[in-house]
Amino acid sequence: MDAFNINGVQPAMNEHAQLQTLEHKNETNEREKFIRKLLMGNSDFNPKTAAELGIKFGENNFSVILVRINKTEDLTISDLPSIIFAIRNIGEELYGESSECYGVETDGVTVAFLLNHGSDTKFISDQSADLKRHIVELFGVNTTLSLCTQKDCPVSDCQILYNKAKYAMLYRLSFKPYSIIDYDKTLSMSRLSCEYPSLLEREIFECIHARNEEVLDRAISAFIGTVDKMSYDTIVLHTARLLIAVDNLTIDSSGNNSVVHNSVIEDLSTLESIDDLTRFIKSRCMEIMDIISAQKPDTKKDMIVTNIINYINDNYKDPELSVEAIAANVNRSSNYIRSIFKKSQGVSISEYLAQKRFDQVCKMLIETNLTARDIGRAVGLNSGSYFYTSFKKYTGCTPDSYRKAHQAKIFDNK
Repeated sequence: MDAFNINGVQPAMNEHAQLQTLEHKNETNEREKFIRKLLMGNSDFNPKTAAELGIKFGENNFSVILVRINKTEDLTISDLPSIIFAIRNIGEELYGESSECYGVETDGVTVAFLLNHGSDTKFISDQSADLKRHIVELFGVNTTLSLCTQKDCPVSDCQILYNKAKYAMLYRLSFKPYSIIDYDKTLSMSRLSCEYPSLLEREIFECIHARNEEVLDRAISAFIGTVDKMSYDTIVLHTARLLIAVDNLTIDSSGNNSVVHNSVIEDLSTLESIDDLTRFIKSRCMEIMDIISAQKPDTKKDMIVTNIINYINDNYKDPELSVEAIAANVNRSSNYIRSIFKKSQGVSISEYLAQKRFDQVCKMLIETNLTARDIGRAVGLNSGSYFYTSFKKYTGCTPDSYRKAHQAKIFDNK
């Protein structure tokens, strides 16, 4: 009888535990939906629903904090959900020590925290610094934070706080990378002069036509120095105006404006810092300089391709070598060098780099006694699984088979 009870009760207990877990997940999901709608203005605040979901707003002061993962191009898409989940949970724990805190993911790279707290807000900067440090230690990822705080704030104004925090995040170009940006600090910046630097634009044009890269660098730096204290909106508009005008130089020179970017403002919105903006402008100006050059375009492009090949030959052992690093070395955009290299060589830059590395692997398998894994590392191929799979694809056999076959040939020839 006792055995029957145990056998009968245990499954019921397991089922109850599963139901409780599912109920908790559903409640958490509903709470996130509620907070997200509250921040984005998709619904009015319902105190009864909030209470049922365990949401407590006992104080009169609210803050919205946005935590944005920087440089997502360095991360794989599969990494982002776990990092977002960690940011939300760590943030809720840290901010929750001094406030009622609710975190939600908003756009795939950003977590929004809604804080309800007392009049003392010093804890926000302290806990924000701790949050940034934890994320770096756990994932090696840097973040930028923006915030907006309002005392005696009705719940209905949470959407306004969220929009102000979003606007403050846009000022990351003007602040140091990975800053904590307070919306109130951006207000004084928006009142600065917003006059477009036409004289510097003209100087940049002259440098492009004269192919004077050294003076071009100084002119671009002066342009950036003029606009970087302006509001984010003004920086974007002035930069877009400059780049479109630079693109239009190709119309005056050849009657064919082949490099106009319809999404220039969207491109600018992805940049993280003023340094990124400077490099972006320089890259665009150099591309236009190539197009309107007095030299034959093919001759100039061939020179760039030669520089790319030389750079790969000198740096292929670096496991961090990438198309982006090569583009930075030749002062061109990644898409541009991909295009001209493929047309010139018939293979992509990545394929050429892989071919260079595996040529060296084959040579070292024959001439040295190093293990295949050590040889892979020596030529910049640190991933063991990738190395063996790609080598077999490249040669049709495994590294050991290749070594035995070719060393046997050498022995036979002797």
